[in-house]
Amino acid sequence: MLVAATGCSGQEPPSVPITAGAVTSLHFAGYPYLVFAPSAWRRDTPLPALLLIHGAGGNGSGMLSIWRSFAESHGIVLVAPTFPLDSEFETHVPQLFPALMDTVQRLANVDPKRLYVFGYSAGGYSTYDAAILTTTFRSAGVFAAIITPDYYGIIAQAKQKTPIAIYIGDHDQFFTLAQTRATRDTLLGAGFRVHYVEIAHQDHNYAAGSGFVDGDVWAFMSQ
Repeated sequence: MLVAATGCSGQEPPSVPITAGAVTSLHFAGYPYLVFAPSAWRRDTPLPALLLIHGAGGNGSGMLSIWRSFAESHGIVLVAPTFPLDSEFETHVPQLFPALMDTVQRLANVDPKRLYVFGYSAGGYSTYDAAILTTTFRSAGVFAAIITPDYYGIIAQAKQKTPIAIYIGDHDQFFTLAQTRATRDTLLGAGFRVHYVEIAHQDHNYAAGSGFVDGDVWAFMSQ
């Protein structure tokens, strides 16, 4: 079931219905996003929430479809926006992501101490920003994305050292193992806790590896 609601000012009104077992279509600050509440959701019992950031050319619906079954069985509220993911958008992440999750807390009464973020490819860049430059998320996960050396400066600006899981396939078409290992080592050197996984026979296609990745990253993030 899909429930649609649109806020007029970028802030969703508290009357927007969130329904257990359904996806609600919303807008925040001009961006569309979906909220999936599992069947276990009750307004008086806060659940964890996972913000999903798609890759270039993707959308929130695609990420939600990958995670929905897992979230249903594990009692996770999913938040799946669609963003432009260009360099200009990335500058807004430290303000936008916390504000979006504040809105989701009001709408769905999720647990503010159990907010997580997971990003794929281009969405991984924004996920690194959210993990390093905000204090919103308890932990983060990234599939097939790196922090480039010219961007290492953000690590010195860290608002908190959010634990980060990093996944890369050994046949990725865009990033080498040397690049992802450099990202891992730089974060570890700065005092971050990193869970790093190289996946054999895996390319850049997150959906193909999601059966393993989703369970493993949730085990890391939610511990």
